[in-house]
Amino acid sequence: MPCAPFIFLSTGLLILQTSLFPALPGWFSQLDPLFILIVFIAVHIDIIRGTVLTIYIGMITDIFSGVYSGLHPITYLALFLVIKGLSRPLVLSEAPHQIPLVLSSYLFVSCFIFVIVSSLAPATDLLWSWPDLFIRFFMLGLITIPCFKFYRFSMDTFNPKNALQILIKPKRGNKFRN
Repeated sequence: MPCAPFIFLSTGLLILQTSLFPALPGWFSQLDPLFILIVFIAVHIDIIRGTVLTIYIGMITDIFSGVYSGLHPITYLALFLVIKGLSRPLVLSEAPHQIPLVLSSYLFVSCFIFVIVSSLAPATDLLWSWPDLFIRFFMLGLITIPCFKFYRFSMDTFNPKNALQILIKPKRGNKFRN
């Protein structure tokens, strides 16, 4: 599986999350399909390509967020390694495991970022808001299954074996018959 489709997809999702989603009303501004993409990469893509994609997504998230440099790549890489370690003994790619995996991963990342930022800048007032976190959990739970299906579809579509079939379609029928 080449990394290029996921690089374009992650960049597009980050642009959507930073430009379009905040303009949406209410809870829809809390959508985070990029995080679901990180979990999908950790579950479905091998360790070398997944590491490259995770670091790339973390770096562009750092650029867009403007917080401490290297915070998101380290956090996402730690999440990637934890999920890769857990996916060996557990079957995490099955549909019943996707929503709990995404929600527990989001809690892990939120706690990790909160602890790191609060320890690096103890003078800042960071608020840990459980209601906001539950809204994000709810929204992630709603979009996890459709996002996983879309990411699986794009992974299957942009597979090198299938990509050639999209470009070169075999012609059907006998063209010599009148």
